[in-house]
Amino acid sequence: MSINDIKSMASGKLGFARSNQFAVQLPSEFAGGGLLNAITSFAMTGQMGGGDLNILCTNASLPGKQVLVQDRRIGMEYQKIANGYAVDDVSLTFYVLNDYGIKKYFDNWYESTISDDASIAQYKNEYARDIKIMQLRRPITSKTLNVGPISIGADIGGGTAYAVQLRDAFPTTIQAIDLSNDLDGLVQITVQLSYTNWKPVSAGVLGGLIAPNFGLNLGGGLAGSLGRLL
Repeated sequence: MSINDIKSMASGKLGFARSNQFAVQLPSEFAGGGLLNAITSFAMTGQMGGGDLNILCTNASLPGKQVLVQDRRIGMEYQKIANGYAVDDVSLTFYVLNDYGIKKYFDNWYESTISDDASIAQYKNEYARDIKIMQLRRPITSKTLNVGPISIGADIGGGTAYAVQLRDAFPTTIQAIDLSNDLDGLVQITVQLSYTNWKPVSAGVLGGLIAPNFGLNLGGGLAGSLGRLL
């Protein structure tokens, strides 16, 4: 196989998957922030509520699955047969902003799981939620139409290449935050999630080849400030 064959195959399949093209969809019910947070999240992600969680996520992983087996003897021969499955926990890492919103989000989720004051644990259906992790494609081209303060765009050739849904997930470990006197150090938090099982889910219409995105043109100094921060 020549290099041209590899390039042709990659071009025909929309290029190589990139590890930094991903998104995590977490439940928004544990996030606070009110209307302003919802508007800002919609402007940046096209999602109402909890959109900043995805923006701040720096590391994630698509989960694996192991088939559990046991030995069965047939005559003089031993065979392995499947008798179950096992899944590993998933870890997510986030940047922390000065409002500590991401830390408060998982604190709220923890409080819905374990009540320290009452020394009781809640029922699983009260705190377990589904989570989606998506491998994204880098778009081939983008088109944008401005309608007043609203910008409507479409990423052609982008969207979701593969997605999994974690069933009944919840945080089991919220790791400590390390602080230091490094001049340019950024605070990060890592959370370990346990779940019952995972399954692949649909990537959407046309496999996500046309992915819409929405924006809010705030104008003036606020828009410029947001542009410098992003």
